Amino acid sequence: MSDDGIAIAVTFLAGRYHGAEWPPSPARLYQALVAGVMTGGYRMLFPEVEPALRWLEHQDPPTVLVSRSRRSAPYRIAVPNNDMDRAGIEWAAGRESNPAQFRTLKTIAGQVVGGEGPHVIYQWRAKPEEITTWTHLLRRATHCLHTFGWGVDMAFADVLSDAGRFPGDRYLPSEQGSVDLNVPIEGTLDDLRATYRRFLVRTSGKGVDTHTRPSMIDTRRYGTERERQIPVVLFRLLDKDAEETKSVAWAHCMKVAGWVRHEAGRALEQLRWSPDEIASYIQGHTGESGKSRRVSYVPLPNISGPYPDGRIRRVMIVEPATEFGKAVRALERVLSGRILTDGAGEPTACLVAASAARDFIFEQYVRSGQGAQTWRSVTPVVLHGFNVQRRGVIDINKTEKLLLRAFEMAGHPPSTIERLAFQAGPMWRGTG
Repeated sequence: MSDDGIAIAVTFLAGRYHGAEWPPSPARLYQALVAGVMTGGYRMLFPEVEPALRWLEHQDPPTVLVSRSRRSAPYRIAVPNNDMDRAGIEWAAGRESNPAQFRTLKTIAGQVVGGEGPHVIYQWRAKPEEITTWTHLLRRATHCLHTFGWGVDMAFADVLSDAGRFPGDRYLPSEQGSVDLNVPIEGTLDDLRATYRRFLVRTSGKGVDTHTRPSMIDTRRYGTERERQIPVVLFRLLDKDAEETKSVAWAHCMKVAGWVRHEAGRALEQLRWSPDEIASYIQGHTGESGKSRRVSYVPLPNISGPYPDGRIRRVMIVEPATEFGKAVRALERVLSGRILTDGAGEPTACLVAASAARDFIFEQYVRSGQGAQTWRSVTPVVLHGFNVQRRGVIDINKTEKLLLRAFEMAGHPPSTIERLAFQAGPMWRGTG
């Protein structure tokens, strides 16, 4: 319990979490609570805590507080491939076959959290009478929790009497956030119980019923307070047939930005945005309005991870920090699946909306930068004016003024910049 609601805190015993998303979603906590109270002798508590679990279903998505973490070094293990067809064919032909030999390599990289905990806190707003009614029952449910994430992620939970000052990141529901998290909704508890019953009878003489996952779960976008100030939408690049990943050399980053900018203008024109707003704010022309703020189109080269080749396979669209995300919300809705064209009108690539969750490269640009104080360019900076003297020598003062002006157009006034440095050579391996 906290001053403004009810808070459930989770601590990882081994300091590691292997779930697909970070931070762990409210729906994952809900599922872990249900799994805990339905395990072994804890089942006798279910009738007692069921009303509290149903109360959680009807609440607005909670605020999620997470301690600072880092992604562990990835490693690979061999797991069963579940390919019994191959074994069955061999057996039907009278030949020996060992299903245990059919294995697939799986890459694992969990989150490592520090300190004694708690490591994750979920806060729901509640009225004083609700706090009095449900705190005891929810505490009974949390004391049944045994794992959170994978089966190896041993954890315990409790209802806090006071969340206090939490040294970590605070995630709130936000349309401008960069993280999609599942949340429970009305009917989730019944759906989880039905899913478990289907799982128990998934195999029969007719085959295997693979429909053993819950469906009564909603998805909400979350972001930190810092993220909420910078509206952004992420896309992957596919080839023009939308079948394979599109890979573009770093040297063509300006072309990629041009492809996306052109299609963004066309898409918003169909949504009947004003021509002046499209020309100035979306496509970057000053226009009659004289508006200096504008949307940025940012190609994202692979600069880290297992394939740091500097090639572009992803792109994001960013609105100035001073705006409210109107453009990116519209572009996320209408650009996904659209074909990009070059200056001659020839198809070049297809855009597909994406999320930073479970994507290592996107994380380097979006999630891993939370709270960062130092930033580096990963593609050549294209200035919007001349920065050389008559003899072709770079003018330091002109370059600095142009860079500060570019930051200001992107919504970052000079007062927010402590210092900057620039050079002609690349700052990252694999880029130019």
